[in-house]
Amino acid sequence: MKRRVLGVVAAGVLAASMLTGCGSSNEGGLPKTIEVQVPAKAGGGTDVMARALTTKIAKDAGINMNVVNNTDGNGVVAMETIRTAKPDGSKILQFHTTMLIKSATGVYDKTAADDFKIIGVSQGTEKAQYTLVVPAESGMTDLQQFLDKAASAEVKIGVETGGTSHIMAGLFAQAAGIQAKFVEAGSDTEKLTALVGGTIDAALVNVNQAKQYVESGKANALAVVSNGEEGARSTVLPDVPSMQEQGVDCTFTTLNLFCGPKDMSDELAKQLYDYYAAAAASDEVNEILQPAGMAMEFVPYEEGLAKVQEQQADINSVVETLGLKQK
Repeated sequence: MKRRVLGVVAAGVLAASMLTGCGSSNEGGLPKTIEVQVPAKAGGGTDVMARALTTKIAKDAGINMNVVNNTDGNGVVAMETIRTAKPDGSKILQFHTTMLIKSATGVYDKTAADDFKIIGVSQGTEKAQYTLVVPAESGMTDLQQFLDKAASAEVKIGVETGGTSHIMAGLFAQAAGIQAKFVEAGSDTEKLTALVGGTIDAALVNVNQAKQYVESGKANALAVVSNGEEGARSTVLPDVPSMQEQGVDCTFTTLNLFCGPKDMSDELAKQLYDYYAAAAASDEVNEILQPAGMAMEFVPYEEGLAKVQEQQADINSVVETLGLKQK
């Protein structure tokens, strides 16, 4: 009887080990349940990414993963929830470049690179996600024409103040050596409406949303913004040359950030990274993300922190130039 009881216990331990992938969480394995804080509304792009990835990881690792949409404090509450959590992997964060912008502007007084463990960094497989568009009635068809106009008159570029489009527009103006007035225009959809309505002269918007305006003849796409790969074009608007091709060295990549508490071990972070990278490369996840233009690839684990530090420095510089730093 005693041997039988021991055998049942041993079998139970083995089953638990198989479910977690590497034994119990006390011995370096993944927790049985992981909460993923996502500072974005349910149904949005970041939320869709998070749920596609966690569903696959939960299946592969035999664990539970719960996505918590937490937009309190414009994302600050979610970030602080993870920064102050136990470093056992039971709570992690999925956010994006906006986290770095919040740090640069002073909305958040901590940084991803210094105050969190960078578990992983991914970026879209689309090599150029944004395009500079102008009203079709402007008659402009290439970037140089826009630069010539900016040299002789004030141009109004629609942005979402303090957001990614504002930073990108600032980077573009710096690289092109032009003066521009940045006008609050809201989301990409709202920017395109303002563009057609003639209240702004240009905007940087996602290529997927710009496509219908370009194809309907309402807007002209002058250049796409590559993600850093020399002269890379968009597969959505393949005939539109990149800014680099037209002599303006402006690139921008929206990074997806996966973070844990600062004291999380490298071993645990790498284990989580491996699951995330495998999920992002899987057919199951790409069947969801690819049609929406959200497919992603992870940079090597060892390069993640440097990638974040580099983009944080670039954003800090633009924020200072634009005067967006909170006093």
